[in-house]
Amino acid sequence: MKLTQHALLLSLLLVGCSDPSSINAVIEQPINTQSKTSALSQTNTLSQINTLSQINNVDEQYTLPTYIGSNINQQQKSLAHLTSLPELSDSQTRKKLLLALALFSNDENQSLSKLESITKQLSEFSNVQPNDVEMMAAYGNALSYQAIFYQDNLGKMNLLSRKGMRLMDRAIKQAPNNLGARLLRGISYANMPSFLNRANFAVTDLSIIKQQTKLEPTDDFLNFVNYYLAMAFAKNNQPEQAKVLWQSLKSNASTIWQTKAIARLKETE
Repeated sequence: MKLTQHALLLSLLLVGCSDPSSINAVIEQPINTQSKTSALSQTNTLSQINTLSQINNVDEQYTLPTYIGSNINQQQKSLAHLTSLPELSDSQTRKKLLLALALFSNDENQSLSKLESITKQLSEFSNVQPNDVEMMAAYGNALSYQAIFYQDNLGKMNLLSRKGMRLMDRAIKQAPNNLGARLLRGISYANMPSFLNRANFAVTDLSIIKQQTKLEPTDDFLNFVNYYLAMAFAKNNQPEQAKVLWQSLKSNASTIWQTKAIARLKETE
C-alpha cells in the first residue's frame, strides 16, 4: 500500500492546553511517577493515529486507522458538519465519536461529565458493532482516561482503568494487525506505572508501528513513536534500549522531542 507522506506539526496535537497542570501534560511527567496528568495522554493519541494514514509503505496486511483530519480545525469542522446532519450512517457515527474523543483532549474546559457522555456513546456503539476493534480500543481508551478523575476514589479508578485495559487488550487479540488499536494501546501502556506490568505490551505495539513506518530519522511522527517506545523500554527493565532512543532523539529530533529526550536522560543519571 503506497501512501503519500504528509508532514504534520505534532506539537499542536500533543501538547493540548498550555497550562502545565493540564491533564494533557502527561508527556512532561517523570518516568516513575503517576499524577492526574500522567494518565495516558489518552485521547490525544486519537489525533496522532491519523498521521499513520499519511505515511509511506505501510504493509497491506495492516489496517490503517480511521482518518478524522490532521489538525484541530479540520476535526472541529468535520464534527460540526456531522452534528448538523439529521441522520448518520454507522460510518458517520463512528467518525463523529472518534472526533469527539480526539477533540476532548484539546478542550481547555475538560469535565468528567463530558467524557462520560462520550464514553457512553462509545459503549453503545461497541455493543452494536462488537467486532469493530478500533472503536473497542477507543472505548477502552476513554474508560482509562476517565480513571484520572477518580484519584480520590481508588476503587473506582481501579475499576475503570482495568476495564479500559481489558478492552484494549481484547481489540489487539481480535485484530493484531490493526495499527490504530495498537497505537492507542501502546501509548497508553507506555504511560502507565511499571508495577502494572503493561510496558512489555507497549514495546510490542510501538515496535510494530515503527517497523511499519519507513520514515527518515528526523520525521516528527517517528520521533513521537520513538519517544514513547523509549518510555516503554524504561518501564520494561530495558534502560539501555531506552537511552539509545533518547540519545537518538537528542541528536536528530525536532526541538520539542530533543527537549523531552534530554529531560528523560537527565532523570536516568
